Amino acid sequence: MLERSDITVVECEEYEHVDIDDSLWVSDQHTIVLNSEIDGRDVLRASFRRGKLQLQATSYVGVIPLNDRVVLRVRPRVPLANLTRMVIATGHSVLPLRAFREYAGRGTADDWAMDIYTDALLDHVDTILDLGMMRVYQRLEGEGPYPHGRIDVARTVQRFAARGVPNKAAYSWYERTVDVPTNRCVKAAMELVLGHLLKERDQPRKGDRAKVKRLAGQLAAFDEVTDDTDLQFLEDPEVRGEVPLPDPRAYYRPALDLAVLIVRGQGIALEIGGDDVRMGSLLIDTNSLFENFVRVSLTKHAAAQRWPVEVLDGNKEGKVDLYDAPSPGPNLFGHPLDALARFDAGAAQPDIVLRDVSGHFPLIAEVKNTIHGRDAQRDDVLPERSEVEQAVTYALRYDLPFTLLIHPWIRGTKGLVYVGRVRTVDVYDFRLDLSRDDEIDAALEDMARVVARLARITGSEA
Repeated sequence: MLERSDITVVECEEYEHVDIDDSLWVSDQHTIVLNSEIDGRDVLRASFRRGKLQLQATSYVGVIPLNDRVVLRVRPRVPLANLTRMVIATGHSVLPLRAFREYAGRGTADDWAMDIYTDALLDHVDTILDLGMMRVYQRLEGEGPYPHGRIDVARTVQRFAARGVPNKAAYSWYERTVDVPTNRCVKAAMELVLGHLLKERDQPRKGDRAKVKRLAGQLAAFDEVTDDTDLQFLEDPEVRGEVPLPDPRAYYRPALDLAVLIVRGQGIALEIGGDDVRMGSLLIDTNSLFENFVRVSLTKHAAAQRWPVEVLDGNKEGKVDLYDAPSPGPNLFGHPLDALARFDAGAAQPDIVLRDVSGHFPLIAEVKNTIHGRDAQRDDVLPERSEVEQAVTYALRYDLPFTLLIHPWIRGTKGLVYVGRVRTVDVYDFRLDLSRDDEIDAALEDMARVVARLARITGSEA
């Protein structure tokens, strides 16, 4: 546990119980004091453990401001080398919070990053306009019969007196201006964000119109700031952070750091750590992220290899009824029993379903972002029993002689593991290694090969 002035910073992993003095998060009225942005969300859970009230992290990773006194930094419990790639590949939504944290810039800014940048920049510019735009005194010069400011004697003699013009003078004065490199940098970023919002899309995104209107109002305040098409402001030491901003204008720093990323077209790394830019904390639900990443990766591979099947989300279009409702029902006491399933057949909803053109289902898979065997003495251990029971039930419902679990790799064997047989159903577990960025593509290829083999997609189709 780290102390930063009056803020307690606690490091933990997903689903880990954390020891925090309850005086920091329980009020005198015995109610939990939580940041309103996370109150009511399954981001943290309070429970009794060993007779003591404790907090437990859930599947959300990132920097979580519990309240004004406590901040949690939650790390993924499985080795994930590139959270950012997974989020971008899936279009996975993140939970934005207003509490600031620092991120590293990396790669190229795509639409996902620009969406994040847009919201952050709008808030930063509001702060600038509320507290005042940066201005400097600029020296201006003039000539004529009505001087003001300071008369430039040498230039007056040279230009007028020496030529016998007694009623004119050269002079100079100072005016405050907002046309400075810092404001040019922010304005350039605003115009890029406006272009992003106005970009043609198949489906207009909710809220973009309101953002365009808000941004147009902000840009009106920058009318006197010139457009620096050559981006010369990037050489300014204040913009680059090499020279500290004046203390009264320190609130420009987050906006400038973000504007530089936008102007340079640089992406953002979601992994905890970095010091390139300060933005609101972005929380990621790793459970749904892992499931979506596996499904999207298989979908892309199936399209590239022209598999004769669709890769479906069993929670949506790939689900089937869990129960049959035979008619008549079993006769135990001299009359047939009615099945509840006549009114509610339930749903079998595997995370991944393969369906061919004839409507047959050659494979179903359950994707579980759970840890297995990390603290065991043996390298390879069984999957959790509840997961196997669910997967076997779904295999029976889809008339399959096997079922597949997909887990993130923790330790031991990577790739395909044969778990065993439950009566007539063989249970396989694929352990996907996402711990090394340079090996993720190979691991995904291996997973696709295994799925193709189990689904009996053969020859050129595989």
